[in-house]
Amino acid sequence: MSTNKNAQLRYNVIDKCLSNFQRRHTYYSILKEVNQILFDHGYDGIKHRQLQDDIKFMESLDGFNIELAEGLKDGKKKVLRYKDKNFSISKHPLNQLDKEQLSSTLTILSRYKHRAEFKWLEEFIPRMEQAFELVEQGKENIVDYQSNPDLVGAKWIGVLFNLIVKQKTALIEYQPYEKDPSSFVVHPYHLKQYNNRWFLLCKTEDYPTISTYSLDRINKIEETGNDYRPTEINWLDYFDEIIGVTKPEGQEPVKIQLRFSEKTINYVHTKPIHGTQKTIKSDPTNRTIQIEVIPNFELYQTLLSFGAEVVVLSPEIVTIKIKEKIYQMKNNY
Repeated sequence: MSTNKNAQLRYNVIDKCLSNFQRRHTYYSILKEVNQILFDHGYDGIKHRQLQDDIKFMESLDGFNIELAEGLKDGKKKVLRYKDKNFSISKHPLNQLDKEQLSSTLTILSRYKHRAEFKWLEEFIPRMEQAFELVEQGKENIVDYQSNPDLVGAKWIGVLFNLIVKQKTALIEYQPYEKDPSSFVVHPYHLKQYNNRWFLLCKTEDYPTISTYSLDRINKIEETGNDYRPTEINWLDYFDEIIGVTKPEGQEPVKIQLRFSEKTINYVHTKPIHGTQKTIKSDPTNRTIQIEVIPNFELYQTLLSFGAEVVVLSPEIVTIKIKEKIYQMKNNY
């Protein structure tokens, strides 16, 4: 079996050995560790020469540009260890070849970014180029994206993504705010980011309609063997009638008219609240707009964020709800 097929596996084991400052690893001990992992994965072992070639490649610019400590000995045997205690190739996942391949892939993807269904690529491609240092040195800080590296629940994104792709059910333990956790089986369909949080849209075993769960409230996810129930929902269209991620079942969009202050209306014109937004021409001040959405939590959250700069003109159901929330806020003081 070709040694190139398991090269990355070997590099990972070597990296683990070189990162271990509690042991004095030599070529012999590293070779033993590498071959044990190869055997466990069904591969043939390698010889001492191949290990030397692997480490030489890892030291190269085409590899991972690693630096080894010099002059370390265990008797007459050379001790192999990273020069920097905090270094690991897992923290620098792309070598030069990886970067070239990723750059080529992004170039191909960029051909499609002007199509409506791939508009997300316009933001995704520059973000990838910056994250993986594919731009020229000195120009890497041109764009700063909103992000939260400490976001609770981000660890579940990859897990749920794979479950959705494989069409597998999962048992999740969910912890609502100020309530005891509960566990239930879900059929995961879609992941959605909104307001710098991630949400899972799925169906549960006992609830026929779509449920939305915040990833930061999930404590545990375990794949199950239950039969998966696919959905026919077109997720490109699903969110067209709402703001955010919560879609009340059985409700139709309503036309909502909003009048903004003079100092805020230009902001709203340049950053529409929703895709259905249009200006009401009968208003000579040009400060009234209309959106057509299903009222939900995120709608009221958005409108309240404008404070006194907006007045809800209609419909009455939205006006009353806003009044109730403002009254509750007033009572807080």
